[in-house]
Amino acid sequence: MRAVVLVFTLAAALLVPAGAGAYGWPLKPFDKPHPIRGSFGDPRYHLGAESALSSFHFGVDISARDGQGVYSVSRGYVHAYAAHLTVTSRTSREYGYWHVRPVVRTGTWVRKHQLIGHVIAGWGHVHLAESYRGAYKDPLRKGALTPYADKTAPVVEGMRLLRDDGSAVDASRVTGPLSVIVSAWDPPPIAPPSPWDVARLAPAAIWWTLSGPTGGLVASDSVTDFTMGLPPSSMYSWVYAPGTYQNKAHRPGNYLYWVLHSFETAAFPDGPYRLTVTAIDDRGNTGSQVVALQFANGVPGVAQKAATIQGHT
Repeated sequence: MRAVVLVFTLAAALLVPAGAGAYGWPLKPFDKPHPIRGSFGDPRYHLGAESALSSFHFGVDISARDGQGVYSVSRGYVHAYAAHLTVTSRTSREYGYWHVRPVVRTGTWVRKHQLIGHVIAGWGHVHLAESYRGAYKDPLRKGALTPYADKTAPVVEGMRLLRDDGSAVDASRVTGPLSVIVSAWDPPPIAPPSPWDVARLAPAAIWWTLSGPTGGLVASDSVTDFTMGLPPSSMYSWVYAPGTYQNKAHRPGNYLYWVLHSFETAAFPDGPYRLTVTAIDDRGNTGSQVVALQFANGVPGVAQKAATIQGHT
């Protein structure tokens, strides 16, 4: 039942508009989709005072030519900075445009589709962010940035079974705590221009289900759900596993997710299980990977218990 509820909740979040009305693209033409080379929630690294800091991407990167004009997707007041600007509506919904040289000043009221800046040389994209009262929202969700169509299914692959010490687990004999890492990514519906044509997008949500010896569901949970908003940076190492890195020129990103953290298999009877990991994108396309497991902790199942009781009567 929990898996059904989880899938229904994710589907509803993807299909039902979240608050704001739809808006066009910040590049001309406004009414046609543009290539996306970075998605909401994907892994990002920033150079801190002492080390590299990890964080979730708080918007989408839209491919553009250096110097290309950037236009406001809504009416509102401007706050302009050296390399980005924001436009805030009277309803407190804010749109941010990064890697842009503003041509409007702070305090200016701009209209929808008004020129607000140009893409700074060397960036080749505009980062578009949407937030409401300080909370970032996925611009690619249904009912937001439009038109946006996607018929490509996410890829889920490379499932790794690990012990707490990092050593590999034999799927045919699983004992004790089990951790699982999986690679998951979504192909862009429109390939960005080279050298970003190999870019990958992060799925909108990922979850897992575990079915037991009788085929019924025994456990399930969410891995991550960007449809609900952006997780705090403190959750980064809980969501993304070591070895994760973002898209770069001529190099696709590598998105590794923690599916299970020290999941105690000894809490379940011995027998065959199936672990399914599923990813869904902003338009409801899904991809999954299934692995067969054999729990062997010496915990008798229902049939074994019945046989033991019969043998003692």
